[in-house]
Amino acid sequence: MQSLDRLFVYGTLKANGSAHDLIRGAEREADGLVENAEVIEVRGYPMLRSGSGTVPGEVYLIPEDRWSALDEWEDAPRAYQRRKRRLMDGREVWVYEAP
Repeated sequence: MQSLDRLFVYGTLKANGSAHDLIRGAEREADGLVENAEVIEVRGYPMLRSGSGTVPGEVYLIPEDRWSALDEWEDAPRAYQRRKRRLMDGREVWVYEAP
């Protein structure tokens, strides 16, 4: 059986975003909220960083074989860092955020 990890998305990977094809077909769970964060725009793209707000987003179960393409799209670890965060509802997710 394939290992699945949760990914929290807040920008171009969302269902109506320009990069959603990278996760198309992944199982979508209930949306979630990340605390102590904010979204800024960097070179035309949204970027999550630590802050004093709450950021809403979509949560997907991502198959292991898709992470390398996602890391490449997000230019991790240079432009974005993939880090574990805990959502307000207690779920642990990966999120791409400011280094």
